[in-house]
Amino acid sequence: MEDGLKEFLNDTWNDIAGFVKDSVIYIDHAATECLHWYTSGNVYSFFKTAGAKAVYEQAMYNFRYAKVQNCKKTVIISTSTNLAFYQRTVKMILEKNEFEDCTIITAAHSSVLNYEDTVPPEERIDYVKLKKDVKSWMNSNQQSQDCLVTILFRPIFISLIDNGLFVTPPFNDLLSPLNSELIKNSEYEVEHFVNLFDSLFTYLNLREDIYSMGKFSDYIAEKLELLPMAVARRNNLVGAKGVSIIFVDRTLDLCTSTSNNTESLLARILCTLPHLPNHCNDVAINMSPLFYNSQNFIDIPGCLASNDKTLMNLLITKTQKEALTSANEMLVDILSTKENLKLREKLKPKLTTRISAHSLKKLVNKFKDIDDLRVISASSKKLQVVLGIIQALTSKETSQLELLISFEKLVLQNIAVSRDSTSVLGQLSNIIKTREKHGLNTDNILAFLVHIYALAGTEIQFSFQQEQQLEEAIADAIFEDITKLKENTAKTSVYQQSLSLLGVSDAETAKEASARVAKRIVNVLHEISQQRASLQNYASLISKSSSQEIVRRIGILQQLLTDILHPGRFELSDLHQRSPSLISAGFNLFSKGRIKHHPCDNNWIIIYVIGGVTPEEIRETKETISLFDSNCQITIAGSRLLNPGDIVDKILLSSID
Repeated sequence: MEDGLKEFLNDTWNDIAGFVKDSVIYIDHAATECLHWYTSGNVYSFFKTAGAKAVYEQAMYNFRYAKVQNCKKTVIISTSTNLAFYQRTVKMILEKNEFEDCTIITAAHSSVLNYEDTVPPEERIDYVKLKKDVKSWMNSNQQSQDCLVTILFRPIFISLIDNGLFVTPPFNDLLSPLNSELIKNSEYEVEHFVNLFDSLFTYLNLREDIYSMGKFSDYIAEKLELLPMAVARRNNLVGAKGVSIIFVDRTLDLCTSTSNNTESLLARILCTLPHLPNHCNDVAINMSPLFYNSQNFIDIPGCLASNDKTLMNLLITKTQKEALTSANEMLVDILSTKENLKLREKLKPKLTTRISAHSLKKLVNKFKDIDDLRVISASSKKLQVVLGIIQALTSKETSQLELLISFEKLVLQNIAVSRDSTSVLGQLSNIIKTREKHGLNTDNILAFLVHIYALAGTEIQFSFQQEQQLEEAIADAIFEDITKLKENTAKTSVYQQSLSLLGVSDAETAKEASARVAKRIVNVLHEISQQRASLQNYASLISKSSSQEIVRRIGILQQLLTDILHPGRFELSDLHQRSPSLISAGFNLFSKGRIKHHPCDNNWIIIYVIGGVTPEEIRETKETISLFDSNCQITIAGSRLLNPGDIVDKILLSSID
């Protein structure tokens, strides 16, 4: 089925390439990110090879370049369902130019475009209303009224990161709300989401069995099951294979997603290197160490996207020691050739030599003496990955991460042993007060707070006195940060930007705002601790089967997959399945309790985490899969690749007002 997914992407992008000859391309950020992973970072080359005259991202800062001379044809690629986007952005592009031929390729099916209520049903079908609008915008610049407008639906939504792993950039921000009463606020986005999954299953000729865990996932499962196009597809399927699609709420386990204690180098890279501009899943790697006088070069970053999936697998599944050894071997192979075996032997580390990021750095420096750029170009992907490893492991944030890892381990042991009498919040209050001495910032602290409350869940009740002490410490920290913001206008993090929007003008209002925000944060932490309250088997993330066994944190995804693949086929009471008999009868119900069908009834299982997955979860699931002799192919998917800061931004900071 992995091959089918690759064919789906091949056909989608090759089809789009067929429309771009002699055109100027405008492509939005989410579509760019999808194509970025498909082309190993060569988006511009992809379009130029297909015959495009120019390529622009759809962004406000690019609109000064929107006018293109001597070009009468444009292709606009969008993943948005928002009519305001078309009425604002597309209109501006078309009014600045004199295009006679406009093709809009959209990932939004005409049935999910967010039209105003005044638009009649007949104008919503087949983009009738949008075509009329586009034609009028084009005609405003034309003497002739013969403008050609074509609007096509193409399912642009998948980035294949590794074998058995994909993310969905158009839904980077799709996350289950902590308050289930807010689920309906995401209705339009969910309809867009399930529509695209239906397109995938249509292409692959699959009949899906739908499972879910978490209230938001239940809602998504219901939407997919009752989608009219999906119902029609299932009714007309002949000889189709089956797939089990399992939706899981990210908010059920915010502990794993805020952990820094990971073997995965990809997790370290995502925590320490900046993202590529307007990307959520790839990073910007500094390539200047390969060259002398790098200040004379245009600063174009490297990235991780590669069609060589062994490189991503290396970053996800290998230990740090194994990854460093592999990186060293790659550098030696590139630097030496078959004709230069002496150099190869010279570069090989001695058995007693410990390979480290610094020893790799020394090898990288040797590339500065290579005059033939073809040597570097031919191995550019490997070099980008190696430089990413080096820069992550030598980052100034390394000491912070190591300290946070040690705190995580102490908290896990303390909570597991002391239970309700734990003093971790009191200890954390002291850490907050001395955070600068430890080299930590408030962003780190907030992620750690989410980690602790998500770990404790409903098992552990923190004392009122400790929580009061914690709230006061948070308020003091926020007040100090607000004061510093006045002195330093550069607001680099989402946390700093959130504080700047509080609009405080003096010390008194700053104190009041700090106390209000701290109280809100503690309330959100309480909501986080309640997320698994309804689960029977996965309420706890703490594992210790005997007094001799060390306490471990086991993520909900790892627990679920272990039970799914177990040959005994346990009753999966927390996993809800749409009952086939009820579906055929047209009932909108979930069958809870004993599941007659099992995900392993199908040869392909997709587990999609609503809100994103972490590299460590992917590593753990791959490890779990290897423990079982299963005939099922497992694909892990999610909204995006996560680091702890993403959870702080989306869960805590989004609630600050």
